[in-house]
Amino acid sequence: MTRDRAWMTFLLTAGAALILGGTGCLLGAERAPGAFFPAWLAASVFWLGLPLGALALVLVHDLTGGRWMATARPVLEAAIVTMPVAAVAFLPLFAGFHQVFAWASPAAPLDNAFYLDFGFFVRRYAVDVLLWNGLAAYALWWPRDDAVGVASSVSWASGIGLLLLAFSVSFAAIDWIMSLEPHFWSAVFVMIAGARWFNTSLALVLFIIALTAPRSTERAPHRADLAAILLATLIFWAYVSFCQYLIVWEENLAREIPWYLRRIESGWGVAAAALAVTGFVAPFLLLLSRPAKSSRLAVATAAALVFASGLVDAWWMVLPEFPGRNLAWLDAAAVLALGAVMLVVFVWSLCFGRALLARRAPTWETSHGRV
Repeated sequence: MTRDRAWMTFLLTAGAALILGGTGCLLGAERAPGAFFPAWLAASVFWLGLPLGALALVLVHDLTGGRWMATARPVLEAAIVTMPVAAVAFLPLFAGFHQVFAWASPAAPLDNAFYLDFGFFVRRYAVDVLLWNGLAAYALWWPRDDAVGVASSVSWASGIGLLLLAFSVSFAAIDWIMSLEPHFWSAVFVMIAGARWFNTSLALVLFIIALTAPRSTERAPHRADLAAILLATLIFWAYVSFCQYLIVWEENLAREIPWYLRRIESGWGVAAAALAVTGFVAPFLLLLSRPAKSSRLAVATAAALVFASGLVDAWWMVLPEFPGRNLAWLDAAAVLALGAVMLVVFVWSLCFGRALLARRAPTWETSHGRV
């Protein structure tokens, strides 16, 4: 199948998903706004990981170097191009802000009311949008001399950018996820959310590389290196997730325990078990050995499991905060609608956007042949 025909097939599929999901979202927003806004929040949280994780990996490479970027850069750049869509996807939530965030109209004063203030929230979000898109532009268009796998000559700027990204992502995790329960607090939570966003992005990037990169002895180590990075960050995510659970269980505080109780009741316990299996145990076992990291099938399977678990995790983090809320068709519709737009931008950038992303780094065509 030629690239143009593959693109048209994908575009038709994405169009159908957008029509189906968009229609469901419009009906949900009109008839059941109390169910629509949580569904849209979960979808926005999930898809935000695609550009954030890719941006973080490019900035890290500027500091450390690595020959794997010759294979990964085209896909990472295509993921970063989706940043404007992912960053502004939260805007519809302001129409139902009081239905999503209980602290927006609290019945009693909050200890952290200085932070959970609507005006301050909007200003933080605006800063995030500007900062993330500015860093995305820097990662896409600033000249780099990393073709030989060494650290970039602009590593000092990337180091500052990485610090800004880490702080902004931490506050975004607090704002959009943890503040759904205004009385719950965990210093580990931002690391859990950040690691999940990174893993979701790297999983999709690695899945694309495993499926499309040509069979090449020279490029195989690059795929193995990326699989090793994914394995390491999976272990980190599992570790900090367990640490938070252990700390909450040991402290046994009334303001913290309900956060976990809501996520093991009414079927959410099954989702938690599925998340542990698909998000850590299965991909960990698949990628543990050196030969597996070089296997296209093993890497693609592990990456697909991690990516799917990212969606389950977004639902598991967001939806239990709403009483009586279980998975419904509206949750899938929101993921389809936003995902169709995100993936069209992503695939177009990967297949046709090289003129937009032109730079001195090797291109997908020159490094791999045509997609």
